[in-house]
Amino acid sequence: MRSLEINIEDDVYSILHPISTINIYKILHLKGSFEITRARYTGEWKVLIQTNKSVTLPVAPIGKAIEEKLGIVN
Repeated sequence: MRSLEINIEDDVYSILHPISTINIYKILHLKGSFEITRARYTGEWKVLIQTNKSVTLPVAPIGKAIEEKLGIVN
């Protein structure tokens, strides 16, 4: 399992990549947890599951950090 912590606008997000061959990343935040993935053909990041519907996740900056630091699985 690989992990990463990033700060975006004074919020800390913990990113976990539990299975290295699957393109799903878990995001942990004080206000909830999320699972995100990257579309293979379009490259767009999207939220699959979130525990708190009132929280908006900054998907694009988190996805960019994942691409730069953890790499992605196609």
